[in-house]
Amino acid sequence: MKFDMVTPTFEDIDGMLDLNYRIYPKEWHVSPEYVKEVMMQNPEVYRVCKVNGTVKGVYSLFPLNKKDYEGVLKDEIDEKDLADKVLSYDGCKEVYLYLISIIVDIFDEDYKRYTLALLQDMPEQLKLLESKGIQVKEIGAFAISEDGSRILNRIGFNQDPEIETNEFPVFRSTAPDLIQAIKK
Repeated sequence: MKFDMVTPTFEDIDGMLDLNYRIYPKEWHVSPEYVKEVMMQNPEVYRVCKVNGTVKGVYSLFPLNKKDYEGVLKDEIDEKDLADKVLSYDGCKEVYLYLISIIVDIFDEDYKRYTLALLQDMPEQLKLLESKGIQVKEIGAFAISEDGSRILNRIGFNQDPEIETNEFPVFRSTAPDLIQAIKK
């Protein structure tokens, strides 16, 4: 089975959201308009794993300035308010990346392979940013499950003990740490 790791187009939004809606609770759902607005701000934010044209996995790295990045991690800015805060990579010299989600079709027997494909794509995207002269200062994420915590630890993230205001633990990493951990 061949996976295609691609930067999605507007035509992929329905497939991305179908997967999102099947996995996440309703209160976490976003609209097609939200995803389109984010993609218009920065078309490289999302990466999808497709099998025979069907979206089987998605991850999202939102480039933010330091203030907005810290605001999200400290629960001062809601994820649903990030669309207009996402930075374009055009002319950008440094970013803080918020790993807003890693979603795979857990109802498909090959879900572990989709997860691996998504994770192995991340270093390539980070190297691409570096080649464009964009410095990734830090990458942050929430873990919404024990599996999420385990995966984040495995790919070079460390839990931030300083932030206790969140419902979910906060994790941080650097691009070199993530790249090194995923290479192993």
